[in-house]
Amino acid sequence: MKANRTEESRRLLHSVKDKYNGPEELDIRKDELKNGIREVEQAFVRKYPPGSRLLDIGCASGRLCFALARQGFYVMGIDVAGKQIDQARRHAQDENIDVTFLQYEMPTLPLPDASFAAAFMGNVYCYVPHRAARIAFLDEVARVLVPDGEVFLSQTVLDSVLASYKEICDDNHRRFAPGYETLEEGDGFILGAPQYLHFFFVDDLKAELAASSFQIVDPVLEGDLFHCVLRKRNGV
Repeated sequence: MKANRTEESRRLLHSVKDKYNGPEELDIRKDELKNGIREVEQAFVRKYPPGSRLLDIGCASGRLCFALARQGFYVMGIDVAGKQIDQARRHAQDENIDVTFLQYEMPTLPLPDASFAAAFMGNVYCYVPHRAARIAFLDEVARVLVPDGEVFLSQTVLDSVLASYKEICDDNHRRFAPGYETLEEGDGFILGAPQYLHFFFVDDLKAELAASSFQIVDPVLEGDLFHCVLRKRNGV
């Protein structure tokens, strides 16, 4: 079963890369560049002095990275989608903005221990297959943060639109799910496509986060969007 789970995880992650390497997503992320930093992101980063080392996990084409770099931070953006990274690098060169971009393969981070003061994860956690692997990924994020390092995490949740996980088992799910044996409750696929996505209710998401190397600080649920600060536990 372990070998099967590993292979299925690889396939599910590959489906995520296919989505974000597609031309439609590239156009969406390129258009997002003009949006800059969001108010809640700015509130989080305000505690860090210019020059701090910040990591954007799932950076896409670099919306947040470029906004942070313009404020004087050292920024690295990482993403599983190589074409998003290529697009971000071209924009950095065209605009002469100093940001480092790196394509990586979940769930490990090819980065040194304690190398960043803080990190961002915006609608990224849902793309890691299997609960145990998601928690292990959070532990990997904790590894690359300094002691007491923090993550600003935001994630879309189901609470405002559905009552149970059973409601995600639509025709789209029934079409693609039979190809996998290790799917867990909440696993699904983007409407009309074979791309993997884990759906959360907020209590389940908070339980997973609390099982990691982080403690949850300042959780907020606004409609279908949950965000919080994850603070690295002492001794991790």
